[in-house]
Amino acid sequence: MVIQGILIALIAAVVYMESRIGGQHMLDRPIIIGPLVGLVMGDFQTGLIIGGELELVWMGLVGIGTSTPPDVVVGSALATALAIQTGADYQTTLALAIPIALLAQFVAIGVAILNTTFAHYADNQIAKGDWKGISIGNWTGSLMYFLSKFLMVFIGFMVGGDVIKGIVNHIPHVIQAGLAQSGNLLPALGIAMLMQLSLDKKYAAFLFLGFALVAFFNISTIGAAIFGAICAYLYYQFKPREGELF
Repeated sequence: MVIQGILIALIAAVVYMESRIGGQHMLDRPIIIGPLVGLVMGDFQTGLIIGGELELVWMGLVGIGTSTPPDVVVGSALATALAIQTGADYQTTLALAIPIALLAQFVAIGVAILNTTFAHYADNQIAKGDWKGISIGNWTGSLMYFLSKFLMVFIGFMVGGDVIKGIVNHIPHVIQAGLAQSGNLLPALGIAMLMQLSLDKKYAAFLFLGFALVAFFNISTIGAAIFGAICAYLYYQFKPREGELF
């Protein structure tokens, strides 16, 4: 059990750090974390199913600027491990994942505040021209993030889901409600920011076409994507090539 806890904690910490220092390859998503944890727990299929379920819940959740959303990495890793360990159903898995992610969110905020110390240290080393000191400041901050993810998952796995849910239940309701509402707003805010940066009047009609299909005709997301692919194909086929008159 201890070995499993260490391996699961390593999975969570490594995929988190990969997305921060190795480039964003989306390895820190539930659909990736779930199967990896399932492989360690000896039940890859259940891990894949749980990862897919949690991905549907959190696929629109994104950290924007200084906001810190619920910790998807810790929530996914721990919930998958505990669900496989206890044989929990989908509802129970959600009941585990969401409180764990909220509790880990508080820890992540604390680590971010702590890391400002190392950021200021690196700033001071820049003024001194000490490049080694700059590296120490930057990597120490990264180490804090790695250790926080590792320890949260390992300790959570060892103590079990009941203790975690009990801790979350003692968090004041007004704080939990505020975090939940801010989490609901983040996906809309992220889409609005992307639109502000990338919207082109030339292609705006396609955006509104997709909106109309979903809003008025109840087309699913996959259906809207298929319509989008068809529009892209037609646009490519009928777009005048260089040297052509029409």
